[in-house]
Amino acid sequence: VYEKIDLTLLNRLLRLIVDHNIADYITAKNNVNINFKDMNHINSFGLIRGLQFASFVFQYYGLILDLLVLGLTRATELAGPPNLPNDFLTFTDVETETRHPIRLFCRYIDRFWIVFRFEKEEARDLVQRYLTENPDPNNENIVGYNNKTCWPRDCRMRRMKHDVNLGRAVFWEIENRLPRSVSTLEWSNSFASVYSKDNPNLLFAMCGFEVRILPKIRTYTEEFSQREGVWKLQNEVTKEMAAQAFLKVGDEGMKHFENRVRQILMASGATTFTKIANKWNTTLISLMTYFREAVIHTEALLDLLVKCENKIQTRIKIGLNSKMPSRFPPVVFYTPKELGGLGMLSMGHILIPQSDLRYSKQTETGITHFRSGMTHEEDQLIPNLYRYIQTWESEFIESQRVWAEYALKRSEAAAQNRRLTLEDLEDSWDRGIPRINTLFQKDRHTLAYDKGWRVRQDFKQYQQMKAHPFWWTHQRHDGKLWNLNNYRTDMIQALGGVEGILEHTLFKGTYFPTWEGLFWEKASGFEESMKYKKLTNAQRSGLNQIPNRRFTLWWSPTINRANVYVGFQVQLDLTGIFMHGKIPTLKISLIQIMRAHLWQKVHESIVMDLCQ
Repeated sequence: VYEKIDLTLLNRLLRLIVDHNIADYITAKNNVNINFKDMNHINSFGLIRGLQFASFVFQYYGLILDLLVLGLTRATELAGPPNLPNDFLTFTDVETETRHPIRLFCRYIDRFWIVFRFEKEEARDLVQRYLTENPDPNNENIVGYNNKTCWPRDCRMRRMKHDVNLGRAVFWEIENRLPRSVSTLEWSNSFASVYSKDNPNLLFAMCGFEVRILPKIRTYTEEFSQREGVWKLQNEVTKEMAAQAFLKVGDEGMKHFENRVRQILMASGATTFTKIANKWNTTLISLMTYFREAVIHTEALLDLLVKCENKIQTRIKIGLNSKMPSRFPPVVFYTPKELGGLGMLSMGHILIPQSDLRYSKQTETGITHFRSGMTHEEDQLIPNLYRYIQTWESEFIESQRVWAEYALKRSEAAAQNRRLTLEDLEDSWDRGIPRINTLFQKDRHTLAYDKGWRVRQDFKQYQQMKAHPFWWTHQRHDGKLWNLNNYRTDMIQALGGVEGILEHTLFKGTYFPTWEGLFWEKASGFEESMKYKKLTNAQRSGLNQIPNRRFTLWWSPTINRANVYVGFQVQLDLTGIFMHGKIPTLKISLIQIMRAHLWQKVHESIVMDLCQ
């Protein structure tokens, strides 16, 4: 769509809603000469998505396309009268709703979803019209009809002849409503799911989720399931559960995550270990807080998470020139930063639900057994990030409750002529979507005018080079939608408490009486001051090695252990320290500490003290 936007047409359309000077400015900004190195391109056609106002312009242009797809009368009925517009996906009355087959319409930037409801005659007429134009004597329509292969066979769409013809006919009808010069619908990346007497499931993909809706009255094959990745869809009025929506993570979301992890690994040439771990944490949080309960029922994604977490750890191990598992117990990676660890978040220490391989391709068999993801010692159970993030379903239910409560408290306060205090809202402060506390920030009045911020967040990907993990939310508007404080405390407990963790480090050698003053947050002042000076590249990458060396030295009792390596023991020159295997970073640190014959001097002074 973007590439096909004609600037002259766009200018005419914009003049309907903004001043003609602004319209000219907007189109002129797109009509430019683009230079990069020795290449240049004159963009006389199509929208440049990186411009600040591109999201607004495109949403407006999308509205025009919506009108073409829906037709003006139905579009007006969906939108409602201008003085009292309809809420999203609602109608003024039942008669308006049932007047036309198009019942629901929704567009997200450049993808749209329409729900049709056909009477028998309407469906037959449409299919007839389609088949007169595109005759199908050999029933070839079924061939090449897309399906959602991520679901077991009996949960996919069953490609019966009349359903397939109806799906194709609807697609053909909508496709012909858009002129080719404006936009074209591709059959290969669209999907027409038909719900009929042969097809109990309604399948679609939206914003990275794969969804399968199964009404309660059609669940005779599957038993009613109470799993986490299943939303109960209720009738608003009667509160009866009418259908279930099963969720999975789509291929697109998984690909995106995998590519981001590969990018982190590729770019981690000379970076510090903490930076690699931080990037992993951000990527993992962005995936988990977006998909939440859908993750647990996407086995491919669970496998991918285990694989990626392993790769990140291997990358750090290679940085120390060793991949031996016994040198790197989980404590090294998952210990919080304040105790000198890397503070990694884990999603790999998980039991991956497995279904019987033969039958699960055919039907929903339920879980028959589990397979472990990453391994750890018997007594250690590394906590799993998923358990610390609320599911979307409970977020939505809680949000309704909390906001209703807030409205009530607010009206009470107004009746008593007093202001709401923090005590009134204490229990609901961090709840709801958006969070209640967003009402009490200092720039809340300006934020009210910040229209279209969410689509602007999405369009940021065309403006900034670096990855933009939280494109779907904004802390100011939505509040913080996750809280991982408990994760840290539980992780410390799982690794054996602070004392247990410090057993693996050089803490005993520091001779501190207690660990309370130990916490190190910031790097030493030296690195900070050097960071901003003019340095050569070699010096800069040398700076990167300081935190890595500090890390290696701190965990040296674990990394440099006797039971790791059989045979190969080397004594460091002029000291009594034995190295098990080659770990260059650690060797440098130890030699530096013991410079100027320090070992010998300490040894002598102890001997003298004992002898005198």
